[in-house]
Amino acid sequence: MYELEYVKKRKRKKLVAIVGFISSSVVTAFAIVAFLGRFVGTFTVSLETRNVDLTLLEKKDSTQRNSFLRVGALAALHEYTYSYFDYFYGDEQIDNDETPSDLGANLNDEGEIVSLNFFKYTCFIENVGDVPAKYDWTLNIVEDVLSENGESLMDSLRVMVYVDGEKTVYGKALTTPHLDENGEPDYRAPISVDEYSANEDFPFMGYAEKFESSKVVTTFQGITLDVGEKKRYTIVTWLEGFRSSNDQFAPRGAKMKLGVEINAYENK
Repeated sequence: MYELEYVKKRKRKKLVAIVGFISSSVVTAFAIVAFLGRFVGTFTVSLETRNVDLTLLEKKDSTQRNSFLRVGALAALHEYTYSYFDYFYGDEQIDNDETPSDLGANLNDEGEIVSLNFFKYTCFIENVGDVPAKYDWTLNIVEDVLSENGESLMDSLRVMVYVDGEKTVYGKALTTPHLDENGEPDYRAPISVDEYSANEDFPFMGYAEKFESSKVVTTFQGITLDVGEKKRYTIVTWLEGFRSSNDQFAPRGAKMKLGVEINAYENK
C-alpha cells in the first residue's frame, strides 16, 4: 500500500510538471447565472405558468426557495486539461453539492485564491408545486468579451455538464473537420489532446459535443419533473490546454459569462 501510494505521488508530480508547459495564467472571468423564467429587463424573473412551482437549490436538502442563483466574477483561470479530472478528483467529488465551487483553486501562502484550474457549480431543480411540470434547460453564452487583440476564449472553452450523474463535454465546433470512421466530415473538437498527439500520460479522451451556436452551449427540452422530484445539475468550465485550433495560449484579457435559463410549464 505504501509503495503504491509513493508511486502515485511521484506520477502526480510528473503530471504537474508536464501541465506546466501547457498552462498560462489567463486574465479572465466567468460567471454562472441560473434563473427560472425568462429575461425581463436585466436578469429579472417571470415564471411563464402560474400553475407550475419550481425552485432552485444549491444544496439537495435545502428548504429555501430560490428563483435566481448567481455566482459573480471569478479568479483568473489557468489552462487545464480534461485528463486531470479523473486523476485528481473523480466524478463523485466533482458532481457533488458538498464540494465547493472553488474545488479547482490555486492558493498562495496565505491561503488566498489566486487562480482557478477549473470552476464547478452544482445546483438542483425541484418541483415544489401541486402538478407535474415540464421545463426547458438552456446553457447560454451570455457574454463573450474579446481580448485586446480581438481573440475569444471560445476555442479553449470546454463545458462539462452532469445531469443526475450523466456527463457530457461540449466545445466549439471546428472550422476544418476531421474524418470519422466512415470517412465523413466530423466538426467535433477533441475534448483535450487529439488522436495523433496522444500518449501514455495524456491519452485521447474522445470528442466534445458541439456548441449549438455562438450563443448557446446546449439545450435540454421537455424535461419532466413530478411533484416533489429533484434533478441535479453540475456545470464545469475550464480552458483546455490541448486545443486543435492553434498552438497559442488562451488570449489574455478575454472574458466570458455563462447563464442557465429554465423555462417551466405544466406537464399536460
